[in-house]
Amino acid sequence: MKRGFRNVVVMVLFAVGFVFFAHDFVHAQSKDDETAVRNVPQAFAAAWANHDGRQLGMVMAEDVDFVNVNGEWLHGRADFTLIHSRLLSGRFKDSTFKPLEVKVRFLRPGQAVLHWNWRVEGDVNQDQSMRGPRFGTFTMIVEKRSGRWLVAVAQNTNWTAPPDPDPEMEGINPLLAFPKVEEKP
Repeated sequence: MKRGFRNVVVMVLFAVGFVFFAHDFVHAQSKDDETAVRNVPQAFAAAWANHDGRQLGMVMAEDVDFVNVNGEWLHGRADFTLIHSRLLSGRFKDSTFKPLEVKVRFLRPGQAVLHWNWRVEGDVNQDQSMRGPRFGTFTMIVEKRSGRWLVAVAQNTNWTAPPDPDPEMEGINPLLAFPKVEEKP
């Protein structure tokens, strides 16, 4: 009886260990994949620096779903490219855009969630008045398609400074930190 119970315990521990190992194995990615995903914000910023909406569109999947900072939901690379070509040759033509922190979590092979924050400055409002520097956060689902990591889904959000200290955030550490607007990252 003791031997049978011990065998059952060993089998259960083995099964639990296998499940944990299999979970890690399923979500494991190569270092090259992680590097490629971490480079998505840099590719976005490089296209922005060239003020090239077409180059920026090449970071996106053909069927991308993209929600901009105004809450407007765009579908497809063509619409994403069109609006960013207009912005980057218009109100954002003199702007600089810089990724700050990047966090990656692989959801399964070939798919990851990418959170990153950014700083933009040098753009103007609709009335052509200068805007101050500001920050924001991207949440992206990136997928490996035909060997390339592309943005399949994205939500871009302008960040608004909370009160300091923020009583609702007491005891909570946000995963992405924002510098003060006056600070250059």
